[in-house]
Amino acid sequence: APLMGLSVFLATAVADTVEGRRPGGRHAMLIYVSADSFEEAQAKAAGVALGTGWMLVRLEKGMEVADPGASEDPVLRAAAMDALAEGSAMVVYGDELPPEA
Repeated sequence: APLMGLSVFLATAVADTVEGRRPGGRHAMLIYVSADSFEEAQAKAAGVALGTGWMLVRLEKGMEVADPGASEDPVLRAAAMDALAEGSAMVVYGDELPPEA
């Protein structure tokens, strides 16, 4: 099978039933998705977060990852590798975002 492409999306979502997160808290996150195309990855991205207890997922922007091993951040590099192996991975930023006006 051809190597799947990797895409990453910057998103915000609200914790619903997420362990260690306050219900109703809004967080920024990176959602990595491995798929045949960017469009396919984009279609799957929100579902990745929804499937792990997040709601009101909003994709802010996305891009294809040309070289998943190139990130200097070990957390992001690990997430990219996980997504290639497992289909998807998420990195959630710890600080809550201010409530939307």
